Amino acid sequence: MSPFFSPTRKKVIFFDMNNTILDRRQCFDSAFLEVMQDFTARWETEDSKLTAQEALLSYKSEWSRHRKTPIRSPISPDELRHICLIKALHPFPMQVSTAFTRSFFNQIEEKEDNFVALFPGVEDTLELLARQYKLAIISNGNRNRLQRNLEKMKLTSWFDQERLFTTENDGPRKPHPAIFEQALKSMNTAAGQSVMVGNSWRNDVVGAASTGMDAVWIHPANIKKISERRIGKQKVIIVRSFKQLIYTF
Repeated sequence: MSPFFSPTRKKVIFFDMNNTILDRRQCFDSAFLEVMQDFTARWETEDSKLTAQEALLSYKSEWSRHRKTPIRSPISPDELRHICLIKALHPFPMQVSTAFTRSFFNQIEEKEDNFVALFPGVEDTLELLARQYKLAIISNGNRNRLQRNLEKMKLTSWFDQERLFTTENDGPRKPHPAIFEQALKSMNTAAGQSVMVGNSWRNDVVGAASTGMDAVWIHPANIKKISERRIGKQKVIIVRSFKQLIYTF
């Protein structure tokens, strides 16, 4: 299979971080279960034997239901977390206040780094791509946390601090074009010479295309192993997994 991009035309590959390079969903699940297990024993009653795993599944099901609603109500992620946690913990004899929700998810965030993991094939794929392209990251995540994750996963040889672009001081977030434009300027490259790789159609693919960049969408549910779409003039390649990027470039 011929690659869709080549080093004669592309110079820089930008990556999303969470759920593209890092399996953040698995981190969240493991941290959620650990925090839940700290409370489960004290909340259990003879009438309610809900396990931490069942609470997690209930939370994720409620989250998914809200996210799939065709017309989404204008609520923030924090509000949605609160709504979903109320649903998940309903069987337990306690009041889930906004303060409790904030504390609960603060504990999850503290524990998530203990479970941080890469998707299969990330290191080998980055090693191959780095031979012909410059690599960088554009993320909406917290910069300090991302730097810790990069160090823990030993990825700093490919992504040093100068190649990590994040939202600062409540500035523009993906899909806003400004964060992409700043990254392009700092990497001294043009949009046409760059490709964005990410798992979010809206934030990574549409955001990059609005700046004039081609993109690769990592979409595990894609029917074909590799397929191609267009957003205006911009090329979008769809793959199922990170390690399939070696067939794209």
